[in-house]
Amino acid sequence: MWSEILTWNPEPLVDASDGLRRLHTSMAEMGDDAQAASSRVASRAPSVEAALGALRRCTAAHSEMTERIGVLTRATADACEGVAQVRRRVLACQDFADAHPYLTLGADGSVSVSLAEAASSGAGKATGSAVAATAGPVRMVAVGLGGAVVEAAQAQAHAAELEEMVSSTLTLATQVDEDYATILAGSSYDSPDHARSGRKWTDPRDKEDSRRNTEDSARKTESNRRSGNEDPETQGKTELGDPVPGEHAEMPGVTPWVYPGDTFNEGSGLYGSRPADPFDYLVHEAATVAAVAKASDWPDASRNLLHYLGNSGEPQELDADRMLEDVDGLDTKTQEAVKTMAEAARNDAEASGVTGPVTYPFTTKWEGYYIRAEEDQNWFYATGGCNYATDGTVTVYPPTADNPEWTYSYDYRVHVADRYNWDGNKSTQIGPFDVSDSQLQELHRAGLAQEYDMSGESSVMHGSGS
Repeated sequence: MWSEILTWNPEPLVDASDGLRRLHTSMAEMGDDAQAASSRVASRAPSVEAALGALRRCTAAHSEMTERIGVLTRATADACEGVAQVRRRVLACQDFADAHPYLTLGADGSVSVSLAEAASSGAGKATGSAVAATAGPVRMVAVGLGGAVVEAAQAQAHAAELEEMVSSTLTLATQVDEDYATILAGSSYDSPDHARSGRKWTDPRDKEDSRRNTEDSARKTESNRRSGNEDPETQGKTELGDPVPGEHAEMPGVTPWVYPGDTFNEGSGLYGSRPADPFDYLVHEAATVAAVAKASDWPDASRNLLHYLGNSGEPQELDADRMLEDVDGLDTKTQEAVKTMAEAARNDAEASGVTGPVTYPFTTKWEGYYIRAEEDQNWFYATGGCNYATDGTVTVYPPTADNPEWTYSYDYRVHVADRYNWDGNKSTQIGPFDVSDSQLQELHRAGLAQEYDMSGESSVMHGSGS
């Protein structure tokens, strides 16, 4: 514990406290505005009453969230002062040890004393004074030995005093830590598993940031953010099935996309690999507040982040139809893949010389697609990089007396999949906080949130060509 509190620094908590204070003020003002708006409504029509009821429920939830942020604000300010006080005591212990050269303060907080050095120092002092006061060598030795004994006794007393200083500093640190952890756990989490103590509350990953930033320079393409494929090794295969006479065949489906596993650049590693600390709880709370606040603007991003923070690790469904509607680039890519298969089916039918309609089932392999923020912010934050594949059928019609060209029609579905995980190399503005991917990533390692798979399938879509 002593080695940990040597690194305690109140500055991150100062920043967190200021950010929470601004957020609390903003939330309180929003609540006041909502109350004022409802008080100005004069109509009592049923639809208006229903709207006011909904507003009151939202206001109540908003008020509860504001109160929780207020509790966090006060607790973080208290924790900041506590950390500063612990830091002052640590420095006092180090100064005390430096002032007494025969004392050694170990990195683990242990205190050792060199009695030989203390006795030597005492004997030297006593001998020096005895030379001026005595005339015989026997008396000089006696006085010198007596001084050494006295000095050794003082050294032992000083060692005991330093041990008490270290002990009281550790006690204070534990109390500060437990008080903050209790407030954080009580304000957000009901499970006793989350209530814990005895952990330091500065972010223990700060020392790793420079190493990570250096290694991150070797990262692969940006287009695979949170996709689970850092250098997309495509899964499944593109295949045109055998033709079936007539205008109907079963859609073959696609091989389910499988997350290939974490690498250094993708994913957060082993879930719950370390105990959670109060900084993790603070990040969890800030992310929860942000996800709720952005639900109307970024519904899918909010939903996915809340699912991550919900800590179940269960798969989540993606709304593939809305993804295609909102993300033009993804829709275009899937249509191009399907039209390529439709052209291949027409060419095969033409080469085989069929005289009546035939239907080809088809699948395409999984490919990666990166949704940019300027394309759609909701899906950028909801998935970032994702994977898509298609399956469907193409019916080819040979020329007729009325139409001399080969034509085709097709039905298809789009499948999307992703791994909701973090690469630790980005940050997102959440209210007054700049929360990094690495901090959200640490929630998985701390067992407070859990990465998960996402997938979805669109409704059947249609097209035709010649």
